[in-house]
Amino acid sequence: SAGGGVAWAPVTTKWIQLMGCRRRPSAIARPRNPAATVESRRASSASSDNSHSRCRAAPGPLPLLDPRVPYEHVSPGVCDACADGADARRAWAALLLGQLPSHRANAARTLDFLGVDATGEDFMARYRGWEADYEAYLAAVSGGNDIPAGQGATLLDMVEEKERLLRVRGLPDLFAGMKAEENAIAAALFPRVAAEIDDIWEPNPGAWYGPGEHPDPAAKGRMLAAVFECCLAGNLFDAGSAAALQGVVLDAEHVAPSEPEEREQTDEQKKRYRLDAAQLADTFARARARVSRDATGGWRYDSLDALVARATRSPAGGWRRVIIFCDNAGADAMGMVLLARALAAVGGKGTKIALAANTTAALNDITHAELQQFLLDITARGGEERDGDPILGAQMAGKMVVAVPSGQSSTLLDLGHTGQELNAWTEAQFAQVPPGDGWLVVLDGMGRSLESNWNAASFMQPGVQVLNLAMIKSEINAARLDAQVYDCVVKLQRGGGDSPLTPNL
Repeated sequence: SAGGGVAWAPVTTKWIQLMGCRRRPSAIARPRNPAATVESRRASSASSDNSHSRCRAAPGPLPLLDPRVPYEHVSPGVCDACADGADARRAWAALLLGQLPSHRANAARTLDFLGVDATGEDFMARYRGWEADYEAYLAAVSGGNDIPAGQGATLLDMVEEKERLLRVRGLPDLFAGMKAEENAIAAALFPRVAAEIDDIWEPNPGAWYGPGEHPDPAAKGRMLAAVFECCLAGNLFDAGSAAALQGVVLDAEHVAPSEPEEREQTDEQKKRYRLDAAQLADTFARARARVSRDATGGWRYDSLDALVARATRSPAGGWRRVIIFCDNAGADAMGMVLLARALAAVGGKGTKIALAANTTAALNDITHAELQQFLLDITARGGEERDGDPILGAQMAGKMVVAVPSGQSSTLLDLGHTGQELNAWTEAQFAQVPPGDGWLVVLDGMGRSLESNWNAASFMQPGVQVLNLAMIKSEINAARLDAQVYDCVVKLQRGGGDSPLTPNL
């Protein structure tokens, strides 16, 4: 997410106020100031940045959006506050600048992973040039007290410009090394976690239990609760924050340390920030215990009861069609795959789930290509110890679970500009499942569900349900949402102006 990562800058009370804890119920127009508008900058630099233009070719609104309601990605108190005032823009710019030490460390990590032959000898020089470019951009857009309200650069503008400038410098995927390592470790962990979930409730591969067929009727609900705990624990892994995560699961004070630059790390420190499969399994188990609904006495935004009731209802549980917008690589992606696997199982034959990941890289968010490889790794046949996950393999073979590029290239999510492939997949389902109660949209992570799209359900067609699913990992978002850092969000709402399905709103 834009406000996530391992190098969280110090946050004062005044800073939290500047971040826009006030709420604006009305939607805003995207900024029209040429100096702050991403689209104008993208057009002016298209010749040097064709890859970015292609990734957004023929975008359009997600077909599940209600055409009668003008969509805005804005979460109250985030992009609207930035667009309205220079103080809020300066506060967000300072937060983004505070992430640069982490980016620097991951640039060195990617250089180690890819090698000089692949990156070029000037890789770190280009990285340093990008830092200067981005610092200059943030300085420019965070000033301008004379910019009219509603026309300043938004948080979405700032994170999109970060990725555009990286591509201009020939750095299309700064976190490639970290993502590859963490995806490999998560793939090694996947069988163990999947087996634990299946011990609670397991459908037969290719043939699912019908109503009343399972010997323990409550088992399906317990399985789904365990899956959501895995999703929340996975979302805690942000930008390779192994040490920060260890601080969360071990430190009662919830202090998340910043990651030192790669050149400053000792061998012992490097081990702390890079978990192997055995360490990840232990840390992931501790993270699950920390986010457990039973242990916490309930999540801050808690729709689990409504989710379980829907999944276990008779005669047909679950949702017929689901789109899951994925967030980070590694353990977070594992959580989303586990969720897709579970929702396909409880929905039964005829259910279809789309795992939507960014078309191009943005920080440590998993891309569509990386997600495809991850799915292949955990379902591949012929291993010495395991022949791949049979349940997920059967679901994928039957097109119940598919991976689709989202058309996005940002850590936030703009449902008004989703990609052609995702929109085509969605529209193709309408012949069997029209927009309405049979659809669920899952928004994973702070960037997609807290910093943008907090009220996404209000823009959906009647009956379409939206699940905001994230752990709150910054004081900025915690203050804005009347929560605490590391509180959990499992918020289910229905499109069409119905009452929310989540308490504590």
